[in-house]
Amino acid sequence: MLIDESFHTAYRELEERMKVLAEADGDVFLPNPEPLGTVQYILICMEPSLGRWARSADDARLRVEAGFRNFLFSIEDFILHFCVRRWLCGPAERYHITDFSKGAMLVDYAGFARTQRYDRWYSLLQQEINLCANPSAGIVAVGNVVAEHLARRGFRRPFTRVIHYSGQAGLARSAGLVGREDSFQEFSGSVSIEDVVATAEDVLQGAHVPPEVRDDTLARLATSQLTTSRQKLIFNYKVAFESMRS
Repeated sequence: MLIDESFHTAYRELEERMKVLAEADGDVFLPNPEPLGTVQYILICMEPSLGRWARSADDARLRVEAGFRNFLFSIEDFILHFCVRRWLCGPAERYHITDFSKGAMLVDYAGFARTQRYDRWYSLLQQEINLCANPSAGIVAVGNVVAEHLARRGFRRPFTRVIHYSGQAGLARSAGLVGREDSFQEFSGSVSIEDVVATAEDVLQGAHVPPEVRDDTLARLATSQLTTSRQKLIFNYKVAFESMRS
């Protein structure tokens, strides 16, 4: 699919402004995979985390310079991609996953002064949405924190809240099954790790990450398991995304 060059130029200019703010905050700017043009759905997450993909800020900067991008690392990242493609987007539709703030930090520090940080990033988030979303695009707030901050800022577009994919939100995965236990039992096992890895391969190819990043990611994902908890996560997203389309 061809890239919209005017969109590409505007997106890169926006990324430069994001990088300036991330560095002003003392964090490492972690770019998202760039969309090819405007999209039908935007999913807003919280902030990038350090720790698993980079040992330090300096290591993170080196990895970003080498082509590493956000939302392309963990099995949960690719579960989200899989669910969006399977149950939210139509055949010709596109999506964009982003974070409220774009500076990578350790999870232990992410909650510190988050309100003030999100306020600093809110204008750039709005610019990103205005650039990337088509006029009728669906907006998804991934997790309560994002939903609450959007509401607090008087976000003008309607949005749908879904649970966060972090393992720290594991209780929410079970809570989403209440009243749907029989449906979950029928669903459980219908998605395989091979399904998620196939999606990951397509996402990584579309993001144009370097071959060594792609190969390392796919090899690591292939050893993952879709535990009962992860099956619950997938089921929660299935229910939420099908509801958005109904």
